[in-house]
Amino acid sequence: MEVWLDQKPLAITLNGATLQDILNDLVNNHLGGLRTLREVKINGAPYEQDAMGQPTSVSRTQISRLEVETQDTREVALHFMSNASHYLLTIAASSERVAEMFRTSDEREANEHYLRTLDSLQLFMQVLATARDAFNLDFARSLPDGSCPEVHLERLLSLVKEMLIAQEEEDWILLADLLQYDLVDTLKRWQDIIPLLSESLKS
Repeated sequence: MEVWLDQKPLAITLNGATLQDILNDLVNNHLGGLRTLREVKINGAPYEQDAMGQPTSVSRTQISRLEVETQDTREVALHFMSNASHYLLTIAASSERVAEMFRTSDEREANEHYLRTLDSLQLFMQVLATARDAFNLDFARSLPDGSCPEVHLERLLSLVKEMLIAQEEEDWILLADLLQYDLVDTLKRWQDIIPLLSESLKS
């Protein structure tokens, strides 16, 4: 398998039986946490999950040429910090719509929208962790307004667990309440926290 990284041939051999394994080896053992994946091409074509399948199902034997483009992790984190408020507003609005759907609409349709909202929420938490690591942010330290990011992150993680349990138990009213009240309130709190974290980068 031929591997190109940022338009240059990669001299080392990446380990793994699937695309997921190969990319994990690249990220964990060769990028050093300083860069993150931006685009992946397989045999000259951009990798698209819908067309090519999950990365865990793409076998190494299917890949004759792998091209990976990366970008600076700090750039990703800065972009996230500057756009987080809009992103959080979008998730909050989606949460309120889904909550109403669970109360008034078909449960199957509501679940489809809920899963998309959950994906967005998990992406937020993933990029938040990336920003924390990229800038060595101390989430345990109180911010100027007295809030502690670590406490609110733990609350967010706890809420996700509660929502997953409610979904598993098919308690749609509880799930609707968690989405509309608890989650929306927590997301609004993060809208206040993100600018304070951004300010701490300048100090």
